[in-house]
Amino acid sequence: MAFGDRVREARKRAHLSQEALARRADLSLPGIAKIEQGGTIDPHFSTLSRLAEALDVNPLWLATGEEEESAAPLAVAR
Repeated sequence: MAFGDRVREARKRAHLSQEALARRADLSLPGIAKIEQGGTIDPHFSTLSRLAEALDVNPLWLATGEEEESAAPLAVAR
C-alpha cells in the first residue's frame, strides 16, 4: 500500500474529510488531495509528523506500512 493510500485509509477510519484533516494537520487541502492521489511519495518529516498526529497513527506505519515491532532497527549496537 502506498503512502497516499495509508493516509486515505487512516482518514476514513477517523471519519474525517480531507478538509478536516487539512485543518487538524495544519496543511493545505490541495496538499492533502495531492498526497492521497499519489503525488507525494516521500513527504517531508514535518508533514509526516503532522499527519500522524492528526490521524492518531504511528508515523512509522504511515511512512512505511510497517509496525514498530516488524521494522528494521535504525542502528545496530556493537
